Amino acid sequence: MDIKRVIKELNEKGEISLETWKPLSAKKNGDGTVDILYRNLLLGDENDPVFLWVYVNIIEEDEEDTEVRILERMTFKKEDLAWVAKFVSKFG
Repeated sequence: MDIKRVIKELNEKGEISLETWKPLSAKKNGDGTVDILYRNLLLGDENDPVFLWVYVNIIEEDEEDTEVRILERMTFKKEDLAWVAKFVSKFG
């Protein structure tokens, strides 16, 4: 399934509104999942944006019967990533 179609399906299902979230990047994984990164259009600003990461499972029965499910989602800001990276590097 095309990543643009995955994003469209999530919007149509009401999972992630494209009026609120702008897709920035997406990555297909070999196990039938997709990682998608969005930026919030209503919260934050250019200097301090709010992001949403989703981990999506794609279940393709055939061309006409495909299901898209969010397995994980996380909302964060840049400062959150810096904090996590600093914490994780102490153990690495």
